[in-house]
Amino acid sequence: MTWNNFDDWEKMMRRRMGFLMRRMWEPIEEEIGAFTSFPVDISESEDYVIVKADLPGFKKEEISIKVTENTIEISAQHKEKKFEKTEKMYRAERKFGAMRRFLTLPTKVDYVKTEAKFEDGILTVKLKKKEKKKIGKEIKIS
Repeated sequence: MTWNNFDDWEKMMRRRMGFLMRRMWEPIEEEIGAFTSFPVDISESEDYVIVKADLPGFKKEEISIKVTENTIEISAQHKEKKFEKTEKMYRAERKFGAMRRFLTLPTKVDYVKTEAKFEDGILTVKLKKKEKKKIGKEIKIS
């Protein structure tokens, strides 16, 4: 065997291994794709942290929000559609999976005073900022 043949054999093996690795990862990528992401904006006013999430196609009953003093988790999951036996499906591209985002907030919030509304596919969550406690006290010298 000459080095030329070995190089050709190595290239062929690398191509074959690449092909096999892609085939192996496809089912995992599809499974991971079950939890896809969605765009989120986080802004801040004087009193609130405001999180806006685009969730078109979801109903408010399909959306869940969990908040702590410094994190927010938004998840949405379509209810599975059942096809009747009389339906003849030619193509099914709409996924009925779930979407989730877990975000760290820029400041601590009072999660008890959180407000959320869902309108036209946009979820808006207003999180009341926690009152900052003043540490210490200024002492005047007499």
